[in-house]
Amino acid sequence: MSTIGPSEACYVAANDGYLKMVERIWAELENRNLVTSGSAISSPQRDRRLWLLETRGFYDTETAEIRTAMGRALTVKISSQRVWCSGTACDLEFFTPAPSLQADPPPVAVRDATQKAAFSARVRKNLEVMRPLERDILIRRMLSLTAEGLALAARLSEAAEAAEVMTTLETITQRLHPFRAAARKRPNGFDFDGLNPEAAQELLLQLAGEIWLVIVFCDDRQISDLLRTLVEGYTVPKPVLLNRVIQA
Repeated sequence: MSTIGPSEACYVAANDGYLKMVERIWAELENRNLVTSGSAISSPQRDRRLWLLETRGFYDTETAEIRTAMGRALTVKISSQRVWCSGTACDLEFFTPAPSLQADPPPVAVRDATQKAAFSARVRKNLEVMRPLERDILIRRMLSLTAEGLALAARLSEAAEAAEVMTTLETITQRLHPFRAAARKRPNGFDFDGLNPEAAQELLLQLAGEIWLVIVFCDDRQISDLLRTLVEGYTVPKPVLLNRVIQA
């Protein structure tokens, strides 16, 4: 639910289904602008839907595109009705994701636990007190950022002619190929919506662990620094690697 207006509308309420769909927690949206801070995309199609609300008071199953927190475009069906709440005009919207043509993601295999990273103590404590939905949203966003950064590092290693690092990074990113988002939705982006929360966390810690291993043996400072920014803010390597990582 939101207040009304083409450019000044703000969020009033959102249920868990909507928050999961747009990869946001409520604190990021509460009383924020739908377009500048939320998922709405300004377009002639949106202007038409708003015109229908102004003239008819409702519209039904209109196709639209919204934007997730990671910038991915998501096709949805929206039905909306103009309502009054305590004397304030609001738009009550119902969203249904359009059927996905993307194949089901492959199962995430549980790898050797000694190669996985672990969440840092601070992040682990914060995750423990979060609502399950908010925890899931945060982990998926970390996973998307890590995957995109990993793909960028692979391209940098190719440009730097760091053959061994490039081969390792390409091997890791190749496993992420089934999660590539359609170019129209987000160039160079990934879509992990098909993973359940446990699989998303497993994949995140696997990737982080492999990135820490690459950092240890990477001689290119630029690539190493980029990889560090992907993992050191929320994970720590296994103790067997810790001293070598610190000294790298």
